[in-house]
Amino acid sequence: MNMWLFLLLLIFVGCAQPNAPVAAPIVAAPQTLAAPSPTHTPTFTPTATQTPTPTPSPTNTATPTPTPTATAPAIPVLGNPRTAVLQPPTPQSNAICGVVDTLDFPMDPPNGDAVASGGRDFGVYRSRYDKYHAGEDWWQSRGQSNFGLPVYSIGHGQVTYAQPLGWGRDQGVVIIRHTFANGRSVLSFYGHLDPPSVTLKAGACVTRGQKIGEIGKPRTPPHLHFEMRTHMPDEPGGGYWPVDPTLAGWLPPSQTIWHTRMATAVGVTWARPFSEGDSKGIGLIDPTTMAVIEDGQLIGLDIASGAVRWRHEGPEGDIMNAMLDQARGQIFLVNRRSLVAAYALEEAPTGTLPADEPLWEMDVSAAGGPMLLPLPDGGIAVAGWRLITAISHSGQLLWEQEIARLPSSWTLFNDQLLFSTSGTQGGVWLADADGAAYWEGLKDGRLQVVGDQLWHYDGAGIYRLDPETRTVEPLIVLPVSYVGASGFIALPGGGALLAHQDSADRRLLYFDNDGALLWERSYARQVNGRPNLFLVGERPYLLTQDDRSGASYLSLYAIDLDDASLNHIFTGGTRSPISGNNWALPAGDLILIQVGGGSMVGLDPKAAEAAVQQ
Repeated sequence: MNMWLFLLLLIFVGCAQPNAPVAAPIVAAPQTLAAPSPTHTPTFTPTATQTPTPTPSPTNTATPTPTPTATAPAIPVLGNPRTAVLQPPTPQSNAICGVVDTLDFPMDPPNGDAVASGGRDFGVYRSRYDKYHAGEDWWQSRGQSNFGLPVYSIGHGQVTYAQPLGWGRDQGVVIIRHTFANGRSVLSFYGHLDPPSVTLKAGACVTRGQKIGEIGKPRTPPHLHFEMRTHMPDEPGGGYWPVDPTLAGWLPPSQTIWHTRMATAVGVTWARPFSEGDSKGIGLIDPTTMAVIEDGQLIGLDIASGAVRWRHEGPEGDIMNAMLDQARGQIFLVNRRSLVAAYALEEAPTGTLPADEPLWEMDVSAAGGPMLLPLPDGGIAVAGWRLITAISHSGQLLWEQEIARLPSSWTLFNDQLLFSTSGTQGGVWLADADGAAYWEGLKDGRLQVVGDQLWHYDGAGIYRLDPETRTVEPLIVLPVSYVGASGFIALPGGGALLAHQDSADRRLLYFDNDGALLWERSYARQVNGRPNLFLVGERPYLLTQDDRSGASYLSLYAIDLDDASLNHIFTGGTRSPISGNNWALPAGDLILIQVGGGSMVGLDPKAAEAAVQQ
């Protein structure tokens, strides 16, 4: 491939690693590790850094099958989770203007994609007023005047206040009450409106997306001041508050809109309010409890309700990563200072949780991580940017090995841990309790166990690997892609599914156990964002993350392998994204979806799919 074309491709697809700590989205699955063995007294005697064991260069044993087309046939995309919830504003006894079906944004609805700025300055302290901003300032364009741009009602509701000069020199104000099916209500506030455009009267009914005014010319440059609150239905207020506005009845507007949209989506059984901190899904700690890292603590979430059952601070707090060993009844935790600890799992009235005191602790050098990978006979490998350290389940330091970068993919195969790393010295490593060996000649990529075989996808093709003989069998050649812009999973019924993105196309490819291509379909025009693939039971799902206009969107599609089609069943998002904090995990019959900077939901994918197909 022409070098300039390759560099343009790298710029196009970006350089985030979906399996690395800074990546997005993160899709993980709980791991079941090796069977229990007797526990020994922990020892902490360091061992010398090992030299990689030389291995023969890979040998090609077959001629690969090329991808049959430069661009694949388009994949059908069925369903629409938004239209599945939309309802007309039917009057109710507690809401004469109808109840809320969902909420949209006040400029360029439904999503506000054309808005250059808005959704991130709620609660900001401004010294010129010596107060905190009680709303959000929305600007559709920073380079041109926003005067006269339309403003829309975010949902069905009843006007409680409308005055062309409600803010005097700062012009018109409209306030609307929105009532939900459960009787709860909120108020939306629109300020700095052009006085002649304010024609609504108190008591009038409005519908979601109805124009309610236009941006005027206040003392500041023209923009919309937008609030959501639970008080003052018939008075404007000042737009600022002496302390945190959430303590006095204001809500973060954009976060509240997205939380409402996700909570009312079809198939959603519960929604947790947005969190400003980092989170990471770990896996099911028992059939009813999901282990999640949130704001530096390990928490146990009731998967049926989303309620927090328990919290655990781990070794000296500030937990960075965790890994479950269900077979031995242990969980390994590591904090940001690379202190690793193992805890016994104990049953309690609030569900299975880690014991208060660790079985053992150990300091390791894992700067830039740390990641936790399972060893095939129990124990963990703790990986940082330049070093990986192996520790037995009983706390014995087994070995240390220098590596190029953090692992980007790993799998267990035939009593070995295999992992790949990126960078100029990236490639594939094989590890067990005795040490790690570098498999020279392989590039960084995604590793999957397909049936009884080990497959490797490196962005330019898929290969079947034999670690025992160190041989490589090419299965298919693909247009060169960046591995970080892909998804690759093994299917429980046999074969594998690949989401591949190159300069000409973005496509799904479905293979049988022998590596034969069963079908390929393009999703380039129907689906936006970086892909990731995961399973719930035997059903594969495609999760995409699309970042644009200061917002982040996660969309979930059920994949029908027989019909080669996608069913769009969920979309979530935020206007205050946290990079690398998006993930989805299977949890029994549900999928837990976390939107970084937004909310977490428990989604019943079967119920969602049935609803969008109606």
